[in-house]
Amino acid sequence: MNLSQLEVLVAIVDTGNMTEAAEVVGLTQSAVSYSVSRLEAELGVTLLERGRQGVHATGIGADVIQHARSILNQIEAIRQKAARERGLTVGKLRFGCVPTVPPRLLTGILRDFQQRYPDIDTVLFEGTPRELIDWLESGVIDIGTVTQPERYGVSSLFVQAEVVALLPNDHPLAAQAALSLEELTQEPLIGPKAEYGSLSLLLGSTQRSFPRLRHEVSTSDTIFAMVREHMGIALVLKMLVDPDTDRLTTRPLIPRLDVQIHLAAHTRSPVVEAFMESASNWAKGHGFSSESA
Repeated sequence: MNLSQLEVLVAIVDTGNMTEAAEVVGLTQSAVSYSVSRLEAELGVTLLERGRQGVHATGIGADVIQHARSILNQIEAIRQKAARERGLTVGKLRFGCVPTVPPRLLTGILRDFQQRYPDIDTVLFEGTPRELIDWLESGVIDIGTVTQPERYGVSSLFVQAEVVALLPNDHPLAAQAALSLEELTQEPLIGPKAEYGSLSLLLGSTQRSFPRLRHEVSTSDTIFAMVREHMGIALVLKMLVDPDTDRLTTRPLIPRLDVQIHLAAHTRSPVVEAFMESASNWAKGHGFSSESA
């Protein structure tokens, strides 16, 4: 067993097929297939199943892949530390975030980081809060956005954002300067189930009730369109709403509700630390931090 075989195995599972995995690791497809066959023969078990839907890990294969990811992550950390000792910052960073991170924030932190560290290859993953937790646990990503950072070995406050109610301009509740969550419990709520679930958990400690989700959608454009057509209201981050959005208005909640978004990772490495510092500083300097919320 060698590191190349482990890299091939992980690449196959991440891409779902031999062809793309070969491109990722820089080998021919036949070399990738041979590498897996040799590894399976050495271990005496079948690690991958090949079918019409692509390549999937077997039960034992999933366990082996989890260990493989851990080994590869540790090797990458060693390489980064050695490079830092030589005055270099190189490596690869896999960053996961939810799709509702504002485009200006996402492109800003990635562009700033790439300008600071051009030799670090940054790969972006988008997923639900639950997927990000799973990806961090399994080592699919190195760092991700989370709302509960206590379980992670390293974390940094990234964004603190106010949650507001999104309403049609002519909605009866739009006449009020601010709204309580209790006033919204009779309104059909529109939005992503996973993110509203996270909000509900955060509110659990404050003994505040949470409106029931009626329409489950995931994209901001769909949410805004449905609210505009009087199909319900939404709870959104204020920083996502353009003040000039047509036929829509926002109202603050009373008491005010803020969501803290953290960057978190299980494994500390020079690249993870560099990204956390760079992203947090960029967010703070461009109006996304707690100090400016």
